[in-house]
This record gives sequence, structure tokens and C-alpha cells, in this order.
Amino acid sequence: MRVNLLPYQLAQKAGPNWRGVFTLAGVALLAAVTLIFYGALQVQVTRVQKDLITMEQDYQQYQPALERQQLLQDLQARRDAMTQFTESVPGMGVKWNLIMDELRDIIPATVVLEDVISDPTTGAITVSGRSGSLQALAQFMVAIQKAEYVTQPDIRNATRNLDLDFFAFTMTCLPKVEGANPSG
Repeated sequence: MRVNLLPYQLAQKAGPNWRGVFTLAGVALLAAVTLIFYGALQVQVTRVQKDLITMEQDYQQYQPALERQQLLQDLQARRDAMTQFTESVPGMGVKWNLIMDELRDIIPATVVLEDVISDPTTGAITVSGRSGSLQALAQFMVAIQKAEYVTQPDIRNATRNLDLDFFAFTMTCLPKVEGANPSG
């Protein structure tokens, strides 16, 4: 309670409400700092959005290359699986892909293979094709005898086609088995 003993005219005038002034100044300062932080945050958000747009454009630019890389990886995985399968095919350790590569490499220029079949029970390989001459067919047989992965060529049939001037032939040979003695 306040008692004023002074005459009414001399009564002290109430001074400024400092508490209200400081409260108002504090709220204004807090609002200003919040606005400054909000502005700074908006600048960073804008920069991050621009970076995201740039990265999205880069991603779209490299998307076809990434798809091709994925396709290549899928094809390589399939090739590896097929190679593993062909190497594990029953046939006493026969590597069919190496046999086919070797036949391709040793075949004379005038010999054309039409069919290569393997008998799963005996392991014998039957080769059918055409030859421009008997000499080329004989060279092919000698090359098979010296080959690393096939051996024992035997011509089962050779017929001359007079109209087209070639020899149709059927030959059998045996794959060389890994770890086996080549003479037996």
C-alpha cells in the first residue's frame, strides 16, 4: 500500500513502466532474432533444393549408363552361370566350351561344320559338315589328332555332291578327359 502525504498537486507522476518496456523490447528482439534465423534457414533450404535439382539432372543424365551397366552385370552373371554349368555337365570332366573353341580354331578354311552333337552316354562327339576337298577333310582329322581337348577322329561317312562340288561328311571323335591318360 502506498500513502501519499504530499498535496495532490505535488503528487509524483508515475514513471514509465520499465517492466512493460523491457518485456516489449525482449519480445521484439526475440522476434527479430527468429526472423533472422528463419531467413538464414530459408537461404540454406533454397540452396539445398537447387543442389537436389542439380543432382536429379545428373542422375537423369547418367541413368542410361547405369541401366547399361546393370544389364552388363546381369549378362556377365548369366555368362558365368552358363560357363559354370557347361563345365559341370556330366561327361567325365569334359570342358565343352574349350572343345568348341578348339574346333573353331583348328578347322581348315574349306571345311564348314553344320552340326556338333555329343552322345551323353558314350561321350562321343559327332561332327557333321561339308568340305571343299578330301585333302581339307584329312587336314581337319590330323588337326583333331593333335588337338588338346579332342582325340581319335573317325570318319563315318563322306559323300561327294557333284552338283555343288563338295563332300558331305560325318565324323566322330572323343573328348579328352581332364586328368585322364591321353593314350587310354
